[in-house]
Amino acid sequence: MAPPRANPSHHPLLVLPLLLLLLLLIPAAAADASLSSFSYSRHCPNLPSALDLPGGQVSALGPDAPVPVPEVSTGYFVGGDRIFGSDTYQPRSFSLFPSSVARTTNASLLHVSATLTVSGGRRPFRDRGGRNLFEYDGRARHFRPHLPRFTGRRGSITFGLEGYYSTASGDLCMVGTGSGRSVDGTPVHFLPVVLRLGFPIPANVTRPFVTGRLENVDTINPIEPISLVAYAQEGYVYGESASCPPPPAGRLDALQVFENRNFSCAHLSSMLKSPFRLDYPNGSESIASSLGIHQSYMYVNRMHCNDDGAVRAYVAFTNQTEVSRYYFMLGEKAVVVDGFWDQKSSRLCLKGCHVVKGPSRVDLAVGECGIGMSFWFPAVWSLQQRSFSAGLVWNASLESGEAIAAGSSAITPNYRGNLSGLKYNYTKVDEAMKHYEKSGWNKNRKGKFPDSNSYRDLVFRFFVQKGGGSGYASPVTIGSMLFDGNSLVDQDPHFQHVTAEMKQRLLNVSYDIYYVGNWSLESFHRRHISAEGVYDTKTGSLCMIACRELNVSSDCEILVTAQFSSLDAKVAQHVKGTIKSLRKKTDPLFFKTLDIASYGMYVEQVDESIWRMDLESTMALISMTLACIFIAVQLFHVKKVPEALPAMSITMLVVLALGYMIPLVLNFDALFKNSNKQTVPLSGGGWLEVNEVMVRIITMITFLLQLRLLQLAWSARSVDVSKAESWSAEKKVLWICLPLYIIGGVITWVVHMRSNHSRRMLRQVVHLKPIEHAFWEDLVSYCGLILDGFLLPQVILNVFSDSKVRALSPGFYIGSTLIRALPHVYDVFRRQHFVPSLRPSYMYASPHDDLFSLAWDIVIPCGALLLSVLLFFQQWRGGAFFLCSKNRKTREYEMVSTVSS
Repeated sequence: MAPPRANPSHHPLLVLPLLLLLLLLIPAAAADASLSSFSYSRHCPNLPSALDLPGGQVSALGPDAPVPVPEVSTGYFVGGDRIFGSDTYQPRSFSLFPSSVARTTNASLLHVSATLTVSGGRRPFRDRGGRNLFEYDGRARHFRPHLPRFTGRRGSITFGLEGYYSTASGDLCMVGTGSGRSVDGTPVHFLPVVLRLGFPIPANVTRPFVTGRLENVDTINPIEPISLVAYAQEGYVYGESASCPPPPAGRLDALQVFENRNFSCAHLSSMLKSPFRLDYPNGSESIASSLGIHQSYMYVNRMHCNDDGAVRAYVAFTNQTEVSRYYFMLGEKAVVVDGFWDQKSSRLCLKGCHVVKGPSRVDLAVGECGIGMSFWFPAVWSLQQRSFSAGLVWNASLESGEAIAAGSSAITPNYRGNLSGLKYNYTKVDEAMKHYEKSGWNKNRKGKFPDSNSYRDLVFRFFVQKGGGSGYASPVTIGSMLFDGNSLVDQDPHFQHVTAEMKQRLLNVSYDIYYVGNWSLESFHRRHISAEGVYDTKTGSLCMIACRELNVSSDCEILVTAQFSSLDAKVAQHVKGTIKSLRKKTDPLFFKTLDIASYGMYVEQVDESIWRMDLESTMALISMTLACIFIAVQLFHVKKVPEALPAMSITMLVVLALGYMIPLVLNFDALFKNSNKQTVPLSGGGWLEVNEVMVRIITMITFLLQLRLLQLAWSARSVDVSKAESWSAEKKVLWICLPLYIIGGVITWVVHMRSNHSRRMLRQVVHLKPIEHAFWEDLVSYCGLILDGFLLPQVILNVFSDSKVRALSPGFYIGSTLIRALPHVYDVFRRQHFVPSLRPSYMYASPHDDLFSLAWDIVIPCGALLLSVLLFFQQWRGGAFFLCSKNRKTREYEMVSTVSS
């Protein structure tokens, strides 16, 4: 334990500052007092404290430390259920990182200060039906699988510890306190604990684990002890070199992953991070029994290496597919191995021992040895052998020729390293060609379809139209070129041959398809199928033979077809196809044909859509700015023509005011929230969120100007000499307009009820996340129609008052009419030039603001222009000029002074 601090000397002149300092140190003193009940010497009697050597501070920590430093990057624990919840779901983890290490007067003892973090309590979340199986990578412009996600609160406590570590025995004992929160969110403060860990000295294949306990010494509110286990990181001594048996076929085609460069442990570890699907061939039951391995998946969970190519690993076997490899996993079965990377044969050769579990899950020990294991990276892929990394596991105590169990990576990782030398061997192209010719899809179609120049458009996400499910399909190879998820990688040294090949009409292609669907076997489990066949660049037709993975075998009697729409087609569904079983209906592996469809955009169309959003945001800003200007023009007009104020329709002004108020109310929170967001340009110079905020600010200014105009008209109407006649005419306007508006609202409700059912059916077909479409949303769109006819109350008022007063400025009513008509003109343009989407993002001419369709885009502008023309003639020849009444008398307004004594 560290020596106590020396008491400061006292001086009369320092009494007051010392008193203030004492007040500041009261909380720390209270904490020290609470720790006095569990001093280091009391709880760690086996490691007596020692004084630090002057200048004995270890400057470098981690792998570069000159002395062995106790460190655990990730481990597993059991216990502490009161804080971390029950030990039912992974992940649980702990980590220990030293913050300072000092040598002491005892040569084998180090004074250590460290931070211990213990976390756990969440459980993995699987989306029902797999609807969120993939996410779109906007930067790379392709879909990628979701990483495992976790829900619920995660309990976590961080401890500040201090103690001593013996480099001779590997024992570590530390005391300290921790704070954090429990799994239910309850704060945890000043939790006093004692940490005891045992590091193997030296660590080897038979002693690879760090074990220990974390005990709470709080007598008032104690918690159960926590047992810890981890795979040792430092101080490992390798055993005898492992040997790899000769490959089964006598020759191993492996990628030279470290060709012309030094061995890299990080690179090798990243290449082995994907789960391996174990393949049990016929006759391998005895091998599996002798190894005690019956699981479906294998994970290289922890790996450490030396610069000379020595490698050691902790390998876990499990039946779970969604396991986070970032945590130390126990699995149903585990082995520890060490060995070396054979640069000549480009494979990893390992040997090791079984891990035996005790009464507790973390009571790990090493049992019987004699396990052989090797990994390599195949240089030739095919339909059924498409593993990015492959491996073998065997019982070294038996003859190597008879005791081999093979395993391969089930999922090709999104690898960005050197793939030089990788080739693909097509084996089912001829069979796929027969089905292609039989289907009649070789007939030419109009339009340009995705080809080798637009290869990213061959990636698509699909939905199963009947029965539910969704999936994601991506090319593996196009011709002899490898598709790495974002670009084509040339694997053929004869580039001219590749260029000629890619210009052919029929291209050999291979695909990886990941899906979640309700098939005849397991329902709604993530699955993977491999496919290869031909793609016709002139018709956009894809025809492939596919293999799906089953529990212990595979089914390669599957036909996958897809028809791509042309690149210039303005349709939301750009791929439709089928997944069909070629087996007889009586075959137990037969399944009903699955109709698939993809609703999305091609890459170029996505770019156009982003450009459209930029354009629409600018148009919305210009439109609202012009509306503000036109109201200002009307305010100047009424100042110049005072008799215009009482002649203006109050109903019209109220409708306009509500039209500006409703968007402000609906977007009130967004007006202030968006201003704090980080704005990112989607394309050159398009700042969508900035424009949105500016539109709302200008809308607020326009609304205030509209209220001012309404207030002036109301005041002028109140002092008008003929105000009784004016209000009588206004009431007649209300008697006509209000029933029209109500009838329109009822019709909107009826249409909403009928169309909402069809929307639900569409979403069930394509399995989109349900989006609430309430009646008020359709009602807001109907309010847009009322705004389109904002001149109707003024025209009716002019008819009843038979006035020739220029109540509205031509700049106001003509400009406002054009503002209401232009969105419909633009909607016609948008329908012709942009691809519609199931979930469109419209910044201008949005269906949420008005009624848009081919019919409405004709009727509304024509109706708005008709009202403008009527108003023009009313202000020229009188309000009821079109009634042709000989006895009608045009009324003029007379202004009177409102000045009182």
